[in-house]
Amino acid sequence: MRKHIYGPINSRRLGKSLGVDLIIPKVCPLDCIYCEARATTNLTIERKEYVDINEVLEEIDQVLSEIPMPDYITFSGAGEPTLNSGIGRVINHLKQFHSRSKVCLLTNGLLLKDKVLQQELAGLDMIIPSLDASNEEEYLKINRPVRGETLEKLVDGIAEFHRIYPGIYMALEMFIAPGINDSDESLARFEKLVEKIHPDAIQLNTLDRPGVIADLAPADDETMEKFAAALNNIVPVTFISKAR
Repeated sequence: MRKHIYGPINSRRLGKSLGVDLIIPKVCPLDCIYCEARATTNLTIERKEYVDINEVLEEIDQVLSEIPMPDYITFSGAGEPTLNSGIGRVINHLKQFHSRSKVCLLTNGLLLKDKVLQQELAGLDMIIPSLDASNEEEYLKINRPVRGETLEKLVDGIAEFHRIYPGIYMALEMFIAPGINDSDESLARFEKLVEKIHPDAIQLNTLDRPGVIADLAPADDETMEKFAAALNNIVPVTFISKAR
């Protein structure tokens, strides 16, 4: 019976992707209003071994012995993967024993400023951090971080990680929330933040499945196209989700 591994699934951005969940529900340093995993019940920035890494490694080996090799093995799941202090061990194991698959991390990016974590993530092939706010007011409304965390810290951490490890492909995911971060003023601020981080690509997203806030709606296509057109002048932009 699987406890930490799910899929493989046909991912919109990663091909055939096998998921690895290193966190128990719902542990995260953010309580994002759009999260499909629902509200955060343990809002924390504490790193520790939330699930047994030896157990995770055994399950990975077992699953990969039974299925065709996926395109990506992806850290995702019920909370923030980088909170698990054993993530570096898992990455090293994958690169040593299952190197035919690339390794990707989906992250809110909040811990990327941590020097120890930066070294643990050095073996990644791809990282997808999130940037959903263009100023502190939007950050508090959309991401609702643990006390003491700011948008400035988040952006600095993502930018620093990309400078240190330019060989790790970085796709910056941006979630557009109508009435919060979709104005022309927000877009102008986002452009400056993207220029600072200068990721390899941007993945634009909006509501696709119900989030934590009941009345949250997807951004309309016109807004998404406007953001894509402006940001595409800096780095390539693709859509993860658009209004239907």
